[in-house]
Amino acid sequence: MPINIRLDQVFNLPPFWLSFAFMALVSLPMSYVAFPIAAAPLGVLPSLGIIALVALVMCTSTSAIAEAIVLLPPESRPKNLHDLVEVYLGKWAGTATSLAIAIIFFVVLVACNISIVETLYAFTGLPKILWLVILGVVTLLVISFGSIAHSLSLIAGGIAMVVMIVIVFAMIPFVDFERILYLQLPFTGDRGLAPNIWSGFLGVMILSFIGPLLLVPSATYVLPRNPEANLFIKGSLWGIIFQALLMALWIIAVDLTLLPGELIGLHGTVLIELGKITDPFIKIMGAILVLILPGLAAIRSAAQLGVQVNIFSKSNTQDKDQKHSFWIRYILPAIPTLGALILVAILIDINKADVSVFLSVGGILGSTIATGIVPMVLYKAVIQKNTKPIIPLLRLFRSRLAVILNFIFFIVVLLLYGLAVWDSILIQVIACLIAIVGISQ
Repeated sequence: MPINIRLDQVFNLPPFWLSFAFMALVSLPMSYVAFPIAAAPLGVLPSLGIIALVALVMCTSTSAIAEAIVLLPPESRPKNLHDLVEVYLGKWAGTATSLAIAIIFFVVLVACNISIVETLYAFTGLPKILWLVILGVVTLLVISFGSIAHSLSLIAGGIAMVVMIVIVFAMIPFVDFERILYLQLPFTGDRGLAPNIWSGFLGVMILSFIGPLLLVPSATYVLPRNPEANLFIKGSLWGIIFQALLMALWIIAVDLTLLPGELIGLHGTVLIELGKITDPFIKIMGAILVLILPGLAAIRSAAQLGVQVNIFSKSNTQDKDQKHSFWIRYILPAIPTLGALILVAILIDINKADVSVFLSVGGILGSTIATGIVPMVLYKAVIQKNTKPIIPLLRLFRSRLAVILNFIFFIVVLLLYGLAVWDSILIQVIACLIAIVGISQ
């Protein structure tokens, strides 16, 4: 189709910048509309510390996955993370990875639908279910174009980044730098562990860095033009760093503009609240951003869920007749998206639609596996296969100490949430089981 061809021109970027764009733009998280709310109880400075820590951890995960891709012969490189993990770690690890990825993108898709529907309802007053139906139809149509999902995400991510930077500059007159002194920390002021202060933000941050999940599709576009892979790896790492810097800038701008009391307890998006106390320009730009970021993430999540469904069903795809091909191409990948839409409709009906809660749970139960434990176990196999890193820069992330510390970080996070944060027996047990299985590996 002509639109597909035109959008795919973005893949002609130089290798470094295309890798950078996949990490910084295609993986631009929709959580920007919500994580200043989760950061409000902590304060700006502790939140920046968490962003820096999680970004460093994700650089190690990115290095592990990127080098694992590059070490394989070009003709046998997989097209998704499941297949890559299966090559190095076996079928069981590949299945666990796919389940974790499915959890991540399903949770993100639900959060995206809630954000967009609530925003459009606030702006227009039209029924939420009507907007949900329209959103579902548009999402399913877009992902049916295949690779257009990546190209469209890249372009939309670039637009969203520009809008965010414009909003940040427009907020400068409203920023109160004295608020940077506000902070609350565990084990201070007789608080104890105080999970209500930090657990929401940490979970959302872990989920927000989904760039490592997009390394395999990124490699299919970049490595044919950069076979030595140095630009692919450098671009990916700088994309993660840029994303962390943008997150930090966003937290500083928003949380120094709004009082913590205006954010704590909100269930929707921060930009609606931001528009109430700033000038009309920021309100308009914020409304645009609310629509672009969740819209971008909804397309990406729906497309990735379709990929995961096809992975689980590929053992039953021997029949290649036209009817079966239509089922595999259009119907089967749409099932998770339809499930997410039904869940959102139920949550809206019972008034339980909370964006931050979904993102935090998805981050702990999904991202700790797919972008944490699995890449660290994968790195062990990579080091055994190749004693010298592809480029000298990887020595920092490849050290035994870095790998062990990263692994411990995710295990501790899982145990903290399983034992001290959550009060649901089901997700407590799941979190602890994931930690136990991770330790066994």
